[in-house]
Amino acid sequence: MNYLSLGIQIIIMLLFIVFAVFFLVQFYNIVFRGYAPFISSKKKIIKKIIEKLDLKEDGVIYELGCGSAGFLRAAREKFPKARLVGFEYSFLPYVIAQIQNSLSKSKIIVRKENIFKISLNEADVLYCYLNILTMKRLEDKIKAEGKPGLKIISYQFPLPNIKAGEILEDGKDKVYFYSL
Repeated sequence: MNYLSLGIQIIIMLLFIVFAVFFLVQFYNIVFRGYAPFISSKKKIIKKIIEKLDLKEDGVIYELGCGSAGFLRAAREKFPKARLVGFEYSFLPYVIAQIQNSLSKSKIIVRKENIFKISLNEADVLYCYLNILTMKRLEDKIKAEGKPGLKIISYQFPLPNIKAGEILEDGKDKVYFYSL
């Protein structure tokens, strides 16, 4: 028996187990806990949002359910002095974001926290790509904790009871812009 081929088989099996666990956890979180799936925002849409975004130099941007923090990395280029904070509750996307931040020596802060247990009162901008159930729950929190002038940007899923000030449409993609 060749030890090299045995080692490769073990590595492949471990990778398979890691991916299987990830997908099972994702399935459980989506179906039973109502979480949004780990799907990244499209880069071309993020670019369009960042172009439209107006933020004071030392502003604070929160990305709720940030996944690998793609929106924050794009915002960092246009707003290098802004405080960029991502919140991700799922373990694997959080670890991916931390690894990417370490490799790029980014000053983006990514916290492993439930977005319903954080305070939104420091944020000047909220960006989210969640799901309709999460947006419904988030709406009351935004109304209670958001400061006047807060900008909310939601990719694909609107806040159900707040009228969007603007809707950016690009094919099947929609981005909803709100302001408190």
